[in-house]
Amino acid sequence: MNKPFLRQLISGVKPPEQPEFHAFLDRVMNNEADKSEVIAFLSGLSAKPLCLENVENFVSYYFKLTPAKRLEGSEGAVNVVGTGGGSIGTFNISTAAAFVASAAGAKVLKSGSAAYSSQCGSLDVLQALGVPMPESEAQMAEMVGEFNLGFIPPSHYGPLLKLLIKVLPIAFRDIAGFVNTIGPLLCPYQVSGRLVGVGQPQYLDVFSAFYAQHQQKNTLLVYADCGMDEFCSIGINHYRLVDAGIQRWELSTRKLGFGHGELGELAGGAPLENAAILRSILSNQRLGEARNTVVLNSAALLFLANKAASIEAGIQLAETAITEGAALNQLNRLVDWGSRLKSKNNVAMAVNVS
Repeated sequence: MNKPFLRQLISGVKPPEQPEFHAFLDRVMNNEADKSEVIAFLSGLSAKPLCLENVENFVSYYFKLTPAKRLEGSEGAVNVVGTGGGSIGTFNISTAAAFVASAAGAKVLKSGSAAYSSQCGSLDVLQALGVPMPESEAQMAEMVGEFNLGFIPPSHYGPLLKLLIKVLPIAFRDIAGFVNTIGPLLCPYQVSGRLVGVGQPQYLDVFSAFYAQHQQKNTLLVYADCGMDEFCSIGINHYRLVDAGIQRWELSTRKLGFGHGELGELAGGAPLENAAILRSILSNQRLGEARNTVVLNSAALLFLANKAASIEAGIQLAETAITEGAALNQLNRLVDWGSRLKSKNNVAMAVNVS
């Protein structure tokens, strides 16, 4: 057991240097670290506030093993993802925003996961909606090409994450908060812009410093005062734009005509409940702050995708995509595409069996 390294990591007094950090992960990848070491490693990272050094050391090792790729046809795509860990349990706002923004002209390549810090992750609500998860990179490219929207399946993430989950099939959820929090940094595909929600206000500085250090421009990071890891239509939103340096802004939603409802309108639940909420927003049946919050996040994506000159300008585009039926049509077409894929796969299986 590498006691000095783990002792230093757990103490949090001074982050380990990159060579020692990477050497430990080499042992993990080579199956030389026992389970107790991996538990101590993840617990030590998760028990302390995020620090840039640990984030850099983990992410650099991750991409050293598996460099991010460019998906065919994804030029100009933007990602929307959050760290989780906010104080409010909402419905799947960023997933809904991906439908709206792509229907309004943005190309969106969304990363996400099953539920970790909530009852329903993006993968869970997509399954409840009947939207398929691509089984191959070719299918994901087909999805992006046809709909301007693609969802990245968990199987496309790097081997380090898969190994950590395999080593700790039960405990991973409880002690791997660090890995979940930095999940937005681990997208396996290159994108041209990012909308990243953070669940703690201090993460704005950590994440913006990371993106600036790696020259990943056109990145928008947001924390809502109400405790959400995305733009919220109620109250003040604090956000950073990493582009030519780091620009810091606040957005008061009252100036946009939002924020007259209650936070309870944003509450989510189990997958079927969240799926019903998303469909009601996309079909222009649900108004109020749930819709306003989806519109606000969609507008931010349209801004990052160069489809709107500002977030404020993107609001009208997002509203139009909902009121004119494009957002609901986007969902329905994806569900139909999934049905066709399933039928095609069933035919292929039947041919192989015969």
